[in-house]
Amino acid sequence: MKKVVMSLLVMALSATGVFAQRNTVLVYGTVGATSHKQVNGTKTNTFNFSPAVGYQFNDNWTAGLTLSTESANTRTSLGESKSSAFGVGPFIRYAVPLSDIFALYGQFNADVLSGKAGDVKTNGFRGTFFPAIGVNMKNGFALNFSFGGLSFASQKVKGASEKTTDFNLNLGSGASFGISKNF
Repeated sequence: MKKVVMSLLVMALSATGVFAQRNTVLVYGTVGATSHKQVNGTKTNTFNFSPAVGYQFNDNWTAGLTLSTESANTRTSLGESKSSAFGVGPFIRYAVPLSDIFALYGQFNADVLSGKAGDVKTNGFRGTFFPAIGVNMKNGFALNFSFGGLSFASQKVKGASEKTTDFNLNLGSGASFGISKNF
């Protein structure tokens, strides 16, 4: 029951797109890659990809599905380790146009999570809410800017009874930038 309530809460609070266009399909996503090398010779390479698609019911409400995948490879003097993670879940967004160019929106994502690090498998859920500002460009394109958010995640190692939980409130730092397209 906690998972269902948390998933609904996360969906209600998330936001990703702006300038909702009634009866259109919204497509957006993120791609990221990092490489981190430490003084002791440890090197970690990470890649993530998170596409999403939603239907805009009216000028304010959009609902859809997000996917996320991440893989990491860490090399140390003792060897190499790999990890991967996958998430899928619904999102809901509410947008408020401020003018023909600017809009505020909030989006809530609720994801079911699965991961693997070596032989250790995990599963769980995550809820994320973030406020954002959208700038309408041309032909259904918008630039989206967010500055933090609120998230809760709970994960459990497969076969174990203990679980880990994470709560993150991050407003004003951790800015992100994105592009969305309405069809």
